[in-house]
Amino acid sequence: MPARILRLVALILVVVPSLSCEIDTKLKISGGNPPVFLMSGNGILTSIRVRGHERQREVEGEDQYLHWVIEVKDNGGSSVWRIGSVIYGKVPEGYEQIYPEKGEAPPIIEGQHYYVRVVTSNANGADGYFMVLNGKALFDPIESELPNETSVSK
Repeated sequence: MPARILRLVALILVVVPSLSCEIDTKLKISGGNPPVFLMSGNGILTSIRVRGHERQREVEGEDQYLHWVIEVKDNGGSSVWRIGSVIYGKVPEGYEQIYPEKGEAPPIIEGQHYYVRVVTSNANGADGYFMVLNGKALFDPIESELPNETSVSK
C-alpha cells in the first residue's frame, strides 16, 4: 500500500506542474478563400491582425495596410485551444472587429501574400505569411517559402 501511495504522489508531482506551463500558440492555415486560421496552445486570444499590400486607410504605420483586425471585448477572451479556428472575416463570440471600421473584411486576393499575427496573453502568440493559390490556402512562417506572388498591385 505505501508503494502505491508513493507512485500516486510522484505522478501528481509530475503532472500538476505541467498543467500550469505556458504552451506557445501554434498557427496553421487551411481551407480556401476565405482561409481558416487554426490555433492551438493555452494563451488567451487577444487579437488577430491580417495585413496585406493594399492600403486600406489614410493613417501612418502598419494600420494603413491592415485588412482585418479583431480584438477581445471587455477584458474577456478565450484560450486559443477553446476557439480552435477562426475564419477570415468572421468574428468569434466575445470579440469585435476593429478593421475595417465598417462592413466586411476585404476579400483575400488570390496570388497575393498576406501576413497574419495571432496575439495572445499568458503565452507567446504566433505569426506567419499566407496566400490563396488555386483556391487553396497556403501558409509558412517565412514569406520567401511561399510561391511567388502572381497578381500584386502595389
